[in-house]
Amino acid sequence: MHRAGIEWRWDCTNCGFLASDLVPTIGEGAKSLDEDERARALGPLRRRNFSRLLDRIDAHSSPAQRRLLDIGCAHGWFLELARDRGYDVEGIEPDTEVANVAASKGLNVRVGFFPDDLSVNKQYDLIVFNDVLEHLPNPRQVLRDVRSRLSDKGLLIVNLPSSRGLLFRLATVLTNVRIRGPHDRLWQVGFPSPHLSYFHPDGLAGLALSEGFREIDRGELPLFDVPTLWSRLRFDRGFAWPAAALTWISLAAMYPVMRWLPSDITYQVFVSTE
Repeated sequence: MHRAGIEWRWDCTNCGFLASDLVPTIGEGAKSLDEDERARALGPLRRRNFSRLLDRIDAHSSPAQRRLLDIGCAHGWFLELARDRGYDVEGIEPDTEVANVAASKGLNVRVGFFPDDLSVNKQYDLIVFNDVLEHLPNPRQVLRDVRSRLSDKGLLIVNLPSSRGLLFRLATVLTNVRIRGPHDRLWQVGFPSPHLSYFHPDGLAGLALSEGFREIDRGELPLFDVPTLWSRLRFDRGFAWPAAALTWISLAAMYPVMRWLPSDITYQVFVSTE
């Protein structure tokens, strides 16, 4: 890997994997994010995306595959929808405040990190990462830990930002003319849990294959919708109002044509082959 002209970013020209030296600060001091505003901004779109993702999980899982683990379950939106479809759900979340919100809905949620804070040797039929894998420091080791926790022919489901996406590519081009704001925002610089990696879908499929998984499904999900875009831009208290306004105008103008172009969010479904 080599430096990409940005002090904290590393790129691999062979597989498209991108990594950062950014340091997570979950649980360390005051938050830069307004969690209530974040929930209002993300909730409606995330629930729609999660419903679509569950449709794909339903299509690939058998009636006997009910034990589902959501890693980094946040407010529990995915767990609620999966529970309503008859899955036996469990979540794990490192942010105590957010985990308590999920637990208050009657969900089985542990505070901690995967896999260290799970019950010893417990197995699952489905393990899900919703916008989480990119926040973890060692994706290869994560996949190995997942495989050890999956039942025979268990499914790994991942949805995450894509380096193939239109906005990510535009933001990267802008860094060449010293406009860093959009790029840093997509990497969530300054957030308690910034992005530590970015995958191209083909690169993630190759990594998963090397760790005993076979890809069986792939698709795209929308990154944002216009009605909640302003709230999404403003839940970061460090994002200045003028910059947020300019970003809103730009994204709202692009929105009608974005569905025809590569999305910045992809999902992939893998089956354990070992």
